[in-house]
Amino acid sequence: MDSHAELTFDAVDDLVGAYSRGRLEQPRPSHRFVPGAIGPLIELAYHAQGGKFAGLSTSPWLDPVAQADLRSTLLGTTVCWFDHSHHRGFLRTVVNPLDVRDDPVRTGFLLAGRKAAEAVGFPVPIAQSLSAAIREMESNIHEHSQRPRTGVLAYQANGGGFEFVIADEGIGVLASLRQAPEFKNLSDHGRALHAALQEGVSRHGRAANRGTGFKDLFLGLTSLNANLRFRSGDHALIIRGPSPNLKTAQLVQKPFYQGFLISVQCDLPAPSRARH
Repeated sequence: MDSHAELTFDAVDDLVGAYSRGRLEQPRPSHRFVPGAIGPLIELAYHAQGGKFAGLSTSPWLDPVAQADLRSTLLGTTVCWFDHSHHRGFLRTVVNPLDVRDDPVRTGFLLAGRKAAEAVGFPVPIAQSLSAAIREMESNIHEHSQRPRTGVLAYQANGGGFEFVIADEGIGVLASLRQAPEFKNLSDHGRALHAALQEGVSRHGRAANRGTGFKDLFLGLTSLNANLRFRSGDHALIIRGPSPNLKTAQLVQKPFYQGFLISVQCDLPAPSRARH
């Protein structure tokens, strides 16, 4: 009988690394990874979309049942999707934030995410902050990725926790920042990730007084215990714990990822969890 393990980000890193070395070719692996959280699943899917790792999307190392509905829909062309409970959903960023005709689609998605957070116990103001963070992160795809139609927004609410993911296959954080003269000599993906999360830092340069979205993200998570993962190029920036901020960030070198991915997993504040 096959053994099973959770599909974590560490497992994704291992799968991508092993696949690149031709070490995932067993027709019947000894164990399978089960995707529960959507962050690792979407990161793996974006690796597979890049072509070099296309076989990962159908690898026998992945459990074929868990998240099967989400996985199959992501492989298609559906623009907006929800499960039957609306506790999981995703939206492709093919909708134009400047086109009023697309507003009902985006608004409906964000409202569903907010209601899902409320349904698992998050207070209304926190649920609203989480929904606003998703909207703000989407704007970064349209403004900075140069490939906005490759993006996806996704959320999942269950067991007193809420998770959301924003991902794209754009030019990545380093290439984006280097468009500003003050960052033109930046050459390290890890340093670029750390810089991009600071207030006022963007491809427009600090003097433009832009790039405040991540400050708003951190403020929205102040009362929560959260795990954040920012992924671009050959680095991940990871923040774990209560009231996340850049002071506790950890930079880790990883297999190359094309684009930018943000994954946020947060738990209810302790008093709210006790009442729920």
